[in-house]
Amino acid sequence: MKINRLPSEIFNRIAAGEVVESPASIVKELTENAIDAGATEISVSVRGGGIDSIRVVDNGCGIDFDDMPTAFMPHATSKISKIDDLETIGTLGFRGEALPSIASVADVTMTTRTASSEIGGKIVYKDGRLIAHEECGAGLGTTVTVENLFNNIPARKKFLNKPSREETKIYTLIENLVLANPDIVFKFDSETKKFASSGEGLESAVFAVYGDSVLKNTARVMLDEPPMTVTGFTCLPTFTKPSKNYQNIIINGRCVESADIQYAVYSVYAPYLMKRQYPLFVLHITMPLDMVDVNVHPSKLQVKFADTVKVKSLIARAVKNAISPKLTDAKQLDDDDFGVNTNSSFGHSSEYGKSHTLFQTFLNISKPQMIVNEAGNKQGENAVNTNIDLYEEVEPSQNSIAQSAERYSDVYETVADFSKSNEVFAPTESKYIGKLFNTYLILEKGEQCYFVDQHAAHEKLLYDRLLRDYECRRLQTQPLMIPFVFDVSPSDAELINENIDLFEDCGFGISPFGELTFTLSHLPYECVGIDLQSFVSDLLLLVNSREKSPMVLKERLMQAACKAAVKGEIDDLSQSEIDALLSEMAQRNITLFCPHGRPIAVCFSKKEIEKWFKRIV
Repeated sequence: MKINRLPSEIFNRIAAGEVVESPASIVKELTENAIDAGATEISVSVRGGGIDSIRVVDNGCGIDFDDMPTAFMPHATSKISKIDDLETIGTLGFRGEALPSIASVADVTMTTRTASSEIGGKIVYKDGRLIAHEECGAGLGTTVTVENLFNNIPARKKFLNKPSREETKIYTLIENLVLANPDIVFKFDSETKKFASSGEGLESAVFAVYGDSVLKNTARVMLDEPPMTVTGFTCLPTFTKPSKNYQNIIINGRCVESADIQYAVYSVYAPYLMKRQYPLFVLHITMPLDMVDVNVHPSKLQVKFADTVKVKSLIARAVKNAISPKLTDAKQLDDDDFGVNTNSSFGHSSEYGKSHTLFQTFLNISKPQMIVNEAGNKQGENAVNTNIDLYEEVEPSQNSIAQSAERYSDVYETVADFSKSNEVFAPTESKYIGKLFNTYLILEKGEQCYFVDQHAAHEKLLYDRLLRDYECRRLQTQPLMIPFVFDVSPSDAELINENIDLFEDCGFGISPFGELTFTLSHLPYECVGIDLQSFVSDLLLLVNSREKSPMVLKERLMQAACKAAVKGEIDDLSQSEIDALLSEMAQRNITLFCPHGRPIAVCFSKKEIEKWFKRIV
């Protein structure tokens, strides 16, 4: 077998596959170079979502004219020089892969000047080849222009998102950089957005990114326990968000992702959080460089700690100290104090009654009669291992945040498969025995005993009705007296805007109310009484799922709606309501599973029960 040594144009493109995933990754590499160069002002301009052009200008130290070609060589860097430096990496960049990787997949022009030079230099690369290197006039610092990304690799270019989505990713990155580097002035502009930070400290950075309403509802974090320090801001227990997109972790000036730190913060808030709500925080953690390993992946987003337990303990205590004066008061707050207000983007509506009222409304709606088939005796077998808790909070393993995000994006796909079961359950000619744990209805029919989950059954009936009304074009909507207002991240805003017509088609009136704020103004009539905050949380998971088929998104939207509309272990149903529920189930071809994969009924035969008590063998 012949061993070939790869030419530079090939191994640079291989490296580019890890370093240059999208326009945002180019902006990340260039801005980190600027920060490492000591810049106090950084300006980023993009066109066509960064696919057409990216321009990054900084006032850092610049590059000597003779070193400019070297900067574009693989593994050439000014950040480290010997192997021991890997144990104490203090710069954002250090691999020496960024510039050669970018130059191999785009057209790159750099102009730069150092303080010791009266004239600057210009260097141009096209398809990884040096085109020009000459002296020119230039201001102090460095300007890098990247154009025609992936034009020489069509196969890579077709996998990019549309320009508006790529631009949103860059905008989100800039916001993260502002929070991580609050003493640097950042400017961003594109065809649709402009943004600037003042560089006057973390408080001004939080204000620039999140606004005054967030800043007023946060507590300052400060804990110094040498050799580690934690500073920043964290939200009050009464001011939370429906996703984890508002959690910012900065270690030694580097934005990172850490499931361990996220869980440490969550553990402090857990007793005070409403379901599917998460704390917002911006935490700066400083520690000795040899206590954290940033050389885990080319993206430099994942880190490993020498003492994870110690880091988690410090974070938890820092956050608890910041909000502890509020926690005592929080224990005495009722639902209204926790933001149960339709004017608030952080609460849920109590205006439209409890699920008891919803139940009454739903069951009183007239419904067409349908012929029902008898179910077989396989319910018990098929019900095993189908209960999925979408929001179960468990302490994370060493899996990365990216893996966790992938897990949640797949949830809707997973549960959709369960709801395709063709088996039906119809409690015809059955005798109602009683109710267990205020959740399970017990029925007897001949030699069979059924346990019916009233929550799952009601959920399935509601889902089927929403779907039928949609398909028959008879979906009726109910306006909210006070529209529900909610805030989202830039990436979520982009996805919601893309699907507004689909939401409206399904009866949900969602409209922009500012750049990152939306209102929900009306709902399908069957969803009156829905937990709006819970629905919005599910909505954000839905739009972030990888499934983009309008038909599948429509079905999952209705799954989210019916899940938020009914509650288990809460409703103490009257006998008339139980009769109405069972009657409705008898009239419908209700499948064995609810829309989220949970079984509606489990069957035990008389023979099985007698075996329990050793009456038969």
